[in-house]
Amino acid sequence: MIAAMMPGGGEKSGNKRELTLHVLSDSVGETADTVGHIIAIQFPQFHWNYVLTTMIDSVQMLHDTVMAHRGDSSHLFIYTFTNPALREEMITMRYPDCEENRIYSIDVLGSGLDMVADLTGESPSGMVGMLHKVDSVYFNRIEAMEFAVNHDDGQLPDGLAEADVVLIGVSRTSKTPLSMYLAHRGLKTANIPLTLETEPPEQLFELESSKVFGLMTGMDTLLKVRQERMAEFGAYVPNYAEPEYVAAEFEYARSLMRKLGALIINTENRAIESVAQEILSHLRPTLRNTLNR
Repeated sequence: MIAAMMPGGGEKSGNKRELTLHVLSDSVGETADTVGHIIAIQFPQFHWNYVLTTMIDSVQMLHDTVMAHRGDSSHLFIYTFTNPALREEMITMRYPDCEENRIYSIDVLGSGLDMVADLTGESPSGMVGMLHKVDSVYFNRIEAMEFAVNHDDGQLPDGLAEADVVLIGVSRTSKTPLSMYLAHRGLKTANIPLTLETEPPEQLFELESSKVFGLMTGMDTLLKVRQERMAEFGAYVPNYAEPEYVAAEFEYARSLMRKLGALIINTENRAIESVAQEILSHLRPTLRNTLNR
């Protein structure tokens, strides 16, 4: 059990009415706590106290905690119980025989669990601590995003073998934003710029072609984007937005993509989400599994 005052507690501010949000959970209570803060933000005219009581493991413990505040309309309970016995006890206390003993409460999970159970005829598992499994997905995404940042724009080529996806293309073909989007989906993504002045890293040629995707766009679109980019910087970059140079870059990039066996994807006038979905649809089943690792 953890019973603590959360940020926002303390003395009443000015003449604001004081209310208490009391989080109850048979796990860590993170979901109910988040919902509670969202509710409080919508009512800034009140001064909110936060109380957290978690890891409730018995009906008696729940009963003792809640009944101490029966009939108090300034004390609102918000709870997430996966244990059916605790949920039933909360319902019993919520609807007493007399109004004076009423418990004011919000069931965060209950309606969702009941609806799925009614639709499927199956009962929820009642397992607590499932948030930790969700957390593992979250941490995988963080790891993927860190990888994308560290392997942006051709950095750390020695780590390319660890990538789930490698994006290649000339400058301003959306490599970086697409890398970050895919990383948010849990895929370790690296991107490598293709230029006429520099050779791509040798590690690129050692990768399976199935994880390499070449990004291309229209000539006119790319010229316009690069011209606007130079205007933002207030400086002229030789060859960067010259038609002849860009055409040569395009030809070099296409040739290299074909040599690598990369799938070439057109990003012109397309949302990042659309391009990402096309990449995801071409990934091998074993690579798709990394989305759930």
